[in-house]
Amino acid sequence: MTEPVKPRRTYHSQRRKEQAEETRARILAAARRLLVERGFAGATIAAIADEAGTSQETIYQAFGNKRALLAELVQRAVRGDDPAPILEQAGPVAVSRSADPAEQLRLFAEDVAQRLERAGPLMRVLADAGHTDPDLAALHRRFHQARRRNLRTFTDGLAANAPLRVGRTQAADTVWALASPELHTFLTQTAGRSRKRYAAWLADTIMRALIQTGV
Repeated sequence: MTEPVKPRRTYHSQRRKEQAEETRARILAAARRLLVERGFAGATIAAIADEAGTSQETIYQAFGNKRALLAELVQRAVRGDDPAPILEQAGPVAVSRSADPAEQLRLFAEDVAQRLERAGPLMRVLADAGHTDPDLAALHRRFHQARRRNLRTFTDGLAANAPLRVGRTQAADTVWALASPELHTFLTQTAGRSRKRYAAWLADTIMRALIQTGV
């Protein structure tokens, strides 16, 4: 009788995977802190490695370079805990399923407020760095272009439930500007509005700008 073949020891490979994920999480947390505090140039890979308790080589192996690290941070901030594309996440799905424009706007504004709180500081880092780094400037444009595409889906859904004052392209551009990271920063950081007040302002302003009343 032959001995049964022993299963491969998956415990160690699983543990190594968990350790790699823990290291990656520490790198991302450290990079976010330092990039927001010091800017792109000031947050060196050496400083991030020291903050994360790992080596510079590990960071390069995990992310490639600091530009790619910042890009991943922005994408994670925009998406939040859900790795699914934004339009497939619970918030935007709830907006698309509503047939009430006022509810659509309320849900949209609440969802956007949370995303901008997470992503706004990193988008500022990216915008500032783009003044001297063409690759980061291009990355900044791509993020904004992707944001506009998602917002066009929202305004098209809004138009399906209520007559708009303007054409759909102008409607998308209007929301693109009103729900921008830059305006969010001004209203929350400079003007001191809470998330709740910002969301209420955004929903009301879009309603006034886009929705025809008394039709």
